[in-house]
Amino acid sequence: MTRPLAIAHRGYSARYPENTLEAYRAAIAAGADIIETDARLAADGVVVACHDPTLARLAGRDDAVADLPSDTLLAMPLPRGALTTLAAALATICPHRPALIDVKTQDLAIIDAIAATVERAGVRERIWIGVRDHRQAAEASRLLPDVNILAFLPEGADAEAFARAGARAFRVWEADLGGDEARRLLAQRPVWVTAGGARTGRDAGDIGAADLAGIVARAPAAVLVNDPTLLSGQTAAGAA
Repeated sequence: MTRPLAIAHRGYSARYPENTLEAYRAAIAAGADIIETDARLAADGVVVACHDPTLARLAGRDDAVADLPSDTLLAMPLPRGALTTLAAALATICPHRPALIDVKTQDLAIIDAIAATVERAGVRERIWIGVRDHRQAAEASRLLPDVNILAFLPEGADAEAFARAGARAFRVWEADLGGDEARRLLAQRPVWVTAGGARTGRDAGDIGAADLAGIVARAPAAVLVNDPTLLSGQTAAGAA
């Protein structure tokens, strides 16, 4: 059986601070096939690599990422690592691996900003854009024809609407793999699975070998994991 692609969730976030250049480099060394980076707009329109809407978890502050300019965000001291821009993330990842940009908001302005960042970097052919709204998929397809689009399907979403808008693969959560919609998608479309998350008792991306084997047995196209060595077969020591 061909193994699914190993998607490094927020980089090699099992061992390194998430969404940092260090985590991306380590994921490349660990043999990940694609490196995921999150994306949010700062107040000045710069796309930053950040998962959460606020800085509460990362920095113990209540500030919203969208309310602060990028220079303030990048200069902010964090207990683990430092925030970076999407442009810097792509410059680190794309010479070596494709990047999956996980769009954390559902507006079109962020798609416009991501498309401009990707075009300036000249890496369109090495990009997946992950969206949760089919209108964003359509906007990404318009701005970046033939770009790879991943549908992070919200609960109850119309997968076909995403497909019509340009989605080429469809993400489901590990806990939803046994459902009717996931089974239908697995039979018809490339499916990517995020390990862990709701109803698993684990954080998103966290998984052990036994549970991962259960996912792989369903033959998805890719799995998002915090430790890409679980799929790549490389040792953690070799990734450091």
